[in-house]
Amino acid sequence: MAGWINRAQQQRDHNGQRNICAADGHPGTADDPLVKTADGWRVHLSDTTDPSNGFYGQRQES
Repeated sequence: MAGWINRAQQQRDHNGQRNICAADGHPGTADDPLVKTADGWRVHLSDTTDPSNGFYGQRQES
């Protein structure tokens, strides 16, 4: 998963939360993996594709 992550997400990663969504606290899955947002958070792919979600359209291009 190449790309940029922010310092807070780096800290989450180091604390064992690399596969835990920063938005809802649930793990990423094969059906809904985590992706990086434009501002460096790991969230579910569905968060970036749902127009009613605040992360809509915020997926980093890799």
